[in-house]
Amino acid sequence: MWLDDHRFQWAGLAAFASKQVGCGLLNAAEMVGKSNRQRDAYQQWDKSSVSLERLSPYASPRMPVPDQVFGEGARKVYEMLAKGNTALFLDVWPLHMFYKEFGLSRFKECFPERKMLRGSVVWPIGDKVLFGEERPEILRGFGAIDVGNLTEGVAQLARHEQLNILQPAMYDDPGFAMLMRANQFAWALNIPTGSAREIQLALVNQCTVTGANAKYEIFSREPLANLANADQRMAFVLRAAQRFDDLLKHPIERHSVENSLFLLAGGRGR
Repeated sequence: MWLDDHRFQWAGLAAFASKQVGCGLLNAAEMVGKSNRQRDAYQQWDKSSVSLERLSPYASPRMPVPDQVFGEGARKVYEMLAKGNTALFLDVWPLHMFYKEFGLSRFKECFPERKMLRGSVVWPIGDKVLFGEERPEILRGFGAIDVGNLTEGVAQLARHEQLNILQPAMYDDPGFAMLMRANQFAWALNIPTGSAREIQLALVNQCTVTGANAKYEIFSREPLANLANADQRMAFVLRAAQRFDDLLKHPIERHSVENSLFLLAGGRGR
């Protein structure tokens, strides 16, 4: 969307955020796969081994408890990230396309009727968030875009995304919130879990970047920072939005960011 219409700056930032979620999905899937392989190997051995072999504590394939625990946690993270990412796309993409096609006046006129589509559209978080709610952040966001205030447009649509969609759909889930806090605690304190990851938004098409001039924003270095806390998360999102805006205004870095978005649009993000 941003490549086609540079007014949609939130969409450009969201592309990087969606890529980052994809990286989290890959990491979670890897952990789930490892846990499953261990369990499958043990179950196969248990079915085929003789009684004497099962008496030996060293005969069976290893199925470490931590790996099984992390595998179950990763399964939860995978499901929540996939559901949240899908719901965001299904919510905001049609809004952008309608505004682009018909303009702000008709957007405002038809906006209240959007809720009439409930039950006829795919909406994976219907048990947590009603489809088509008339959120003021949406109107304020597209109103800002319409007058050229792209920074405010990004801020308002980000608030809608984080507070109206993701907060009830994901972060209010106690299990998911606990897993995010455990990840932050282990990463910040360098606890060797083998699964903890830095929470960052890399404004490139790769999953992670390093270096003093790297294009990324991190959530926090504090072990007790809580991604499920809406205020803490919004501060992170707005810092990332400002960094994205600064890069787009830079005469050289802008081309690097645009190239990364072009690669992501072509499915070449990793």
